Amino acid sequence: MSIMQREFITELRKQVSDEERESLARSEGAAHILISESNRATMLRLLNDDSPHDGEVDEETARELHQALASYLREYMADQPSGHKWIILCCLYLSMVAKEPQHPQAVVGWQKVEDAYYCSAREDQEGSLCRWCVCRRLEA
Repeated sequence: MSIMQREFITELRKQVSDEERESLARSEGAAHILISESNRATMLRLLNDDSPHDGEVDEETARELHQALASYLREYMADQPSGHKWIILCCLYLSMVAKEPQHPQAVVGWQKVEDAYYCSAREDQEGSLCRWCVCRRLEA
């Protein structure tokens, strides 16, 4: 089943409280929120995105990504559970709506060539979170 992108964005926004919105909007106020600067910028994009977004999001695919991220973060970022929310929301927005890479360019070195993204860090193996990323494999 599919949902319109604009409805999907509304659902993502509902997960952010008014207090969290205010904190994200103030760079010095976001200190009590466990979020990277790149994810903070992505969250601000998500919260302020007024593009029409007439495309659709496959709800099952979004659910699978959410579950895979939650599982990954429970294992590899278990000591910082308060940061999980922001990573999940950002990845859902970037993958399902913005159609952009899940990681910042400075972190993994993806490249944009014409209208496609390429990443040498992409893993096309079973269980990889790259499965939901728009990047294609960049051969070295």
